[in-house]
Amino acid sequence: MLLCGVLVGQVLLWPTVGRAEGLTSAADCAEREFKGATGHARVTFDHEGRTYTKVTSDLTVTVPMSWTHADKLLFGPRSEGYLLAMRCLVRGDLPFGTRWEEWRPYEPVVTPGATTVTVEIRTYAWVDERRELLVGPWTVDVRSAWWEVRFTPPKIFDAVRWQDVVVDPGRPGAFRATPRPTRGDGAHGLAWTSVVPGRPITVGIEPSWPRRWSAQDDNAPFGVVDAAGYLLWDLLVAGALWRGAVLYRRRHRTLDPVERRVTANLSKWGAALFCLSLLANTDRVVYVAAGVFEDPEEWAQHARFAVHAWWLTALAGVVLLLFAGAGRRVRVVGIVLAAVAAVPGVLPGAVGLHAPTFVRPEVDGHAWYTMATVAAAAVASFTLLVLGTWAAAWRLLHDGRLLRDPGADFPLRRALALSAGGVLVICVCQAVAKERDWLRGSWPSAFVNPTYVVRWPDGTLTRQVGYGAWHRAELRSGLVWSVDQFQDWWTGKLWILTALALLAFLHAASRRRTDFSAPAERLPVLRGEPGSAERWLLLVSFPAVVVLFLGIYAANSAPTLLWFFLDVAALAVCLRWGAGQAVLHRRVGVGGPRLGDLVTPADRAVLLTAARTHRENLAKLRRLEHGQSDDAAVRREDIETELGNLRRWTSGPGGPGGAVQGRELPPGVTVVDAVLALGPQDTWWGNGVRAARYAALVSTPFAGLLTWAQTLRGDALNGTLYDPFGFPDVVWSAASWVFAFASAGFLLGALWRRLPGRRGPVKALPLAVAYAAPVGLFAVGNHLLGEEQDVLALASAAVLFVLTLTGLAMDLDTFRAERAFWPSRIPLLLSVYQLRFFSLQIAWILAQIVAGIALWQFFTGADSPPSGGGSVGK
Repeated sequence: MLLCGVLVGQVLLWPTVGRAEGLTSAADCAEREFKGATGHARVTFDHEGRTYTKVTSDLTVTVPMSWTHADKLLFGPRSEGYLLAMRCLVRGDLPFGTRWEEWRPYEPVVTPGATTVTVEIRTYAWVDERRELLVGPWTVDVRSAWWEVRFTPPKIFDAVRWQDVVVDPGRPGAFRATPRPTRGDGAHGLAWTSVVPGRPITVGIEPSWPRRWSAQDDNAPFGVVDAAGYLLWDLLVAGALWRGAVLYRRRHRTLDPVERRVTANLSKWGAALFCLSLLANTDRVVYVAAGVFEDPEEWAQHARFAVHAWWLTALAGVVLLLFAGAGRRVRVVGIVLAAVAAVPGVLPGAVGLHAPTFVRPEVDGHAWYTMATVAAAAVASFTLLVLGTWAAAWRLLHDGRLLRDPGADFPLRRALALSAGGVLVICVCQAVAKERDWLRGSWPSAFVNPTYVVRWPDGTLTRQVGYGAWHRAELRSGLVWSVDQFQDWWTGKLWILTALALLAFLHAASRRRTDFSAPAERLPVLRGEPGSAERWLLLVSFPAVVVLFLGIYAANSAPTLLWFFLDVAALAVCLRWGAGQAVLHRRVGVGGPRLGDLVTPADRAVLLTAARTHRENLAKLRRLEHGQSDDAAVRREDIETELGNLRRWTSGPGGPGGAVQGRELPPGVTVVDAVLALGPQDTWWGNGVRAARYAALVSTPFAGLLTWAQTLRGDALNGTLYDPFGFPDVVWSAASWVFAFASAGFLLGALWRRLPGRRGPVKALPLAVAYAAPVGLFAVGNHLLGEEQDVLALASAAVLFVLTLTGLAMDLDTFRAERAFWPSRIPLLLSVYQLRFFSLQIAWILAQIVAGIALWQFFTGADSPPSGGGSVGK
C-alpha cells in the first residue's frame, strides 16, 4: 500500500522528477552582472511567549535588469528560469540543496521597476536542536551555553551594496559582535551599513535558560530525561491501576467471574502499558545517550537504527495480542504479520537491504524485492499494532459487559479490515505530506537528472547526483523511518485503552451489591455510592483521561509526575469540600441521619409528584403577591401549609424505618432540591453514563474549536500539512477532545450525589475548578518561563461550558416525565429552577463576560511552532 501511494504520488505530484538539463555550470548565476544591486537583510530572534525561539529572516534585494536572470524572476514560480534566478539569490551556484529546517510563510514577493527588480523573501526557523541552523542568508550555530549568528549570504552577494544588515537578538541582547556595529536598531538590535565580503558579521547571544534547554531537547542529557518522563508517567498510571485492583480485592474477598476478569484486566493492562512505553521510549533513550543523530554528516549511517522499529513495533503488537488473550485464528494472523515485519529488521541482509545505502541517492537503484520487503515490513508493522489495539479494546469491553452481545467472539475479519483500511489511509496521508515536505525543503533546486556534470570556473568537471535521485532517496528514507514515527505516534494514543479498562471495571463494580438488608430499590441511595476502590479509580481517571499530559516545561516532560499528583489532589480536595455541602449529605435535625440515608430509589415517584406540587404552589404564591390569582378562595396560609406538608414523605412498605420526623427534609432543602440531587437515574453508574452522553453531544463544537486551535491555526497548520501524521492528527484531536469531555461528564454524573449545590450548573463548578487549578498553575509556570500558553484558557472555559450544559441536561432529564406538558425544554427548565427574567439577564451577562475573556486571551495568543517544535520529525 505504501508502494502504491509512492507510485501514485510520482505520477500525480512529481511530474518533474525526470527533467533533464544536461551539462550544468556552477557559474550560471552571472555574478559579474550583479553589480549595482542593493540589499537589506534582517534577522530577528523572538524568544517571548514561546517554548522554542523563532528566528525570522527578511531579505530584500534590488537587482538591475541588466542581470542575466532578472527577467526570469517574473516567470511562473514553477518554471525552470524562475527557480534558477531564485536559487542564485537564496542558495548560490549549486543546482541542488535542501533545507528542512527553513519555512516560508508565503512565496517571495517580486516587484518590477523601470530598471530594477525587487525581491522580498521572508523565511523562518525554530531553534529546536543543537546544530547549525540555516535560515535565509544567516547561519545560527546553536551551542549548549550560547548561540552564534553569522551573516553568510551566497557568494553572488559579494557585489551587493548593503544599505543595512540588522541582527535583533531579542532579550537580553547580544554579548559580543564583530565587526563593530554602525548603529543600534530598536531596544536590542544591531545594524551595519558596510559589509566586507571577507569579514562576515558575527553576533553572540545568550538567551534565557528555558530557550537554551528547549533547543537541546533531542540531545543528552535533556533527551534522556524527556523520554524518561514519558516512561515514568506510564509507570505511574500502571501503578495507580494496580492499586485500584488491590483495594477492590481487599474490600471484597469473594469476587464473581466478571469481577475477577475486570480486576485482573486492570493489573494486566498496567503491565502491558508499561511494556509498550518501554518499547516506545527505551530506543530513544539509548540513541540520545549514545549521541546518535548529532552529527549531520552521518545522517545516512543513522538509518541502520530505523530497521529496529520494525521488530519493536511488531513486538508491541504482540504484547497487545497477548493482553487480549487472542484466539487461535488471531494468533495465526499475528504470527504472520510479526514475521513479515520482524524478519527484515532482524536479518536485513537476507533481502538485500543495507539501510545506509538504501536512503542515499544512487544511479543503479535497488532491487524490486528489497523495495517490496521494506514496504511489506512497514505495512505489517502498522497493521499488527492496530489489530492488537482492536483486540485489546474488545477484551476490555467484553469482560466489562459493555458490548451489546456479551457472548460474541472477536470479529477478526472486521477488525482486520478496519486495521488495514486505517493503515491505508495513514499511508496515503504520509505520501502526500512527505511530497509537500520535499517540495518545501528542496526549493528552489533545479529539476535535473539523477546525475549531472558541473563545470566549475577553473574548468574542472564534477559528477553530481541531482534532484531526481535525491527525491527518490528521500522517498525511501521516509519509507524506512515511517514505522519508527508510527510507533511513537500510535503509542501516545493508548490512553484510550486505559480509559476503557477503567470504564469496564467501574461498570462491573457498580453491579455488585454489598448490602442485602432490603431490596435494591429500597436501599438508601448513599449505600450504593462508589466504594474506596471505585473512588480511587475515578480520581485516577481525572489525570489519565480528562486532563491528560500536562506540565511540560522547556520541551521536557520531567515535571509530569508532579502534575499527576496535583491533578488527583485538586479533584480530591474539591470532592472532600463538596461532600459536606451536598444536598444528600445534609442531616435531618441536629445529629440526625443524612438525607441520603433516608431516600431510596423507590421514593423517586413520590418525590417527583411532590416536587411538581411544590412548584405549582410557589406559582400560586407568586400570583397572589401580584394580585393575579384566579381563585378568590385560595388563601396564602393554606398554600404555605401544603408546602410544609410536602417536606415529609412516606417510603411505603419495605422502606427505611423510623418515625415520620425521620423522613423529613433537612432545613433549607426543598423537595425539588432532593429530586435534583438524586439525578435522572437510580444508580451512580446510570447517572455517569447519562452525563457522559450529554457531555459528548454538547462538546462537539468546543472540540472543533480546540482542534482548529491546536492543528489548523497559524503556524500549527504547517504541522498538519507537512507532518506525516498531520491529517490523522486532526481527526484524532477532535475525537480525543470529545472523549475527554465525555469522561469529564461521566465523572460529573458518577459523583453527582457527592457534589455540592442544588442545581446541575453549580455541581459542575467543583470539577471545573479541579480542572482549572492545575491548568492555572501550569499557565503561571509558562508565564514565568516565557513560554506559550497554547489553548489552556480556551480549554478551561470549554470544560466549564460543557459541564454546565451537561448539568442543565441532567436536571431536565430528571423531570423528563413532565416534558410532554411543556412547549419546549426552556420553560420546563425555568419552572424547575424558578428563574425569572432578572436572573436570566444576570446569567446571560456573566456568560458573555466569561466567553469574552476566554476568546480574547485565545485570539491574542502567540502562534505555535509546526508539529510540536518546528521539526517535522517531532
